Amino acid sequence: MSVAPGPFSQSPVLYVDDEPDNLELFRLHFEEDFEVRTATSGQEALALIEKERIGLILTDERMPGMSGIELLAQVVARRPETVRVIVSAYSDADRLLAAINRGHAHEYIVKPWDARELRFCVERGLAMVESRRRLASRAELAEVLEQDAREERDTGNIVGASGGLQGTLQQARRAAQSDATVLVHGETGTGKELIARFIHEESRRAVGPFVRVNCAALAEGVLESELFGHEQGAFTGAVKTRRGRFELAHGGTIFLDEIGDISPRLQVSLLRVLQEREFERVGGNQTLRVNVRVIAATHRDLARQVAQGRFREDLYYRLNVLPLTVPPLRQRPQDLGPLVTHFIAKHGGPYRRARVGPGVVEALARYRWPGNVRELENLVQRALVQAQGDELVLDDFCLTLTPVTAEPASSAEPAPSSEPASGGVREEVRRSETEQLRELLVQHGGNCSSAARALGIPRTTLISRAKKYGLL
Repeated sequence: MSVAPGPFSQSPVLYVDDEPDNLELFRLHFEEDFEVRTATSGQEALALIEKERIGLILTDERMPGMSGIELLAQVVARRPETVRVIVSAYSDADRLLAAINRGHAHEYIVKPWDARELRFCVERGLAMVESRRRLASRAELAEVLEQDAREERDTGNIVGASGGLQGTLQQARRAAQSDATVLVHGETGTGKELIARFIHEESRRAVGPFVRVNCAALAEGVLESELFGHEQGAFTGAVKTRRGRFELAHGGTIFLDEIGDISPRLQVSLLRVLQEREFERVGGNQTLRVNVRVIAATHRDLARQVAQGRFREDLYYRLNVLPLTVPPLRQRPQDLGPLVTHFIAKHGGPYRRARVGPGVVEALARYRWPGNVRELENLVQRALVQAQGDELVLDDFCLTLTPVTAEPASSAEPAPSSEPASGGVREEVRRSETEQLRELLVQHGGNCSSAARALGIPRTTLISRAKKYGLL
């Protein structure tokens, strides 16, 4: 199947792999239908995307020097509009899912890749690029954002509203009755944006726009322009005046996701907006005033960051007026069944009528879900692809890659064992350390260097432990 000529076929596709044979194979299959670029390393790829607007990047995961996941994290910061696909073996599935959960990749392809499957992936990605291009060409970005909100709005049917999220939604309804700033705490993938949308829809500002900003996905200079806008000529490439997200949110709500990742300089600028509701565009001297409700979210412990001097104390108190916590999925196992059913309906396509086999939900309830609801959604998509029929069985979820650990029953007698009694304690310590290390790697997108810095240990030590526990 070849791509029909069209606007999106002009967006270059970049394939990154350290093996020349793989690059040649890719060119052989796709050069006639797409504008193909290739690179043999992460550094070469980054140099290329600085010179040319790449529509879609596909990268091998295991490469010398910079890994594929590390490369895509750089691409997010430099060219967030580029569609990102990671290519690797099944043995890397945990790392690939972590990359998707962190927003570094949109999807992944398993090696050795099938040309037909890869072509569909490229076509989907370039179609997404063209769709974004059409939207961006509209006169007002506000119109795009409001349309996006209308399409995604589904607050009336939150899965877990009568289950594990019941208490959270009760707090959210109370928060919606005022204009006070809300700080939503929760692990990655728990649905913090969904709660923020719910607060907006339940408030008197529901008729206004809901504008979202992912503070972790943008470099400092880009984020400043996104938040406050810029004047024509403010920097290279600023060919016209552009309104920022705070202006676009006037009369409505602005959602600042991953607020704990903003730089100290931007923390000062944001403090002023929270206090005075006024700011200047980048490169401008006119003070602008806005009427917005601020909802922020983070997976970080901001109180600890304040104590460590990494986050301004005055900004923390301005944000933490109405704190709200979204519980992790492992603390609300009653929502697993409804969530699986919801994701089957959402992603099932021809398999929308698929059903879950006996014992599957019970087994899923024994897993810790470090990626929470987002990880569950990815695994349901995987199960739909893997399933041999209309019934999803546990093997379809591939949880053997990250073993399901049963919790010991408190009332049960310990099984006879020839091992010393202390062996059980050692095993429990090992299990606990394995889970903590797995969650840390997920939080850092599989980046061992970043995870090691967070732990305060050498990178080689972390890699050694991860290999020992079968995580790498």
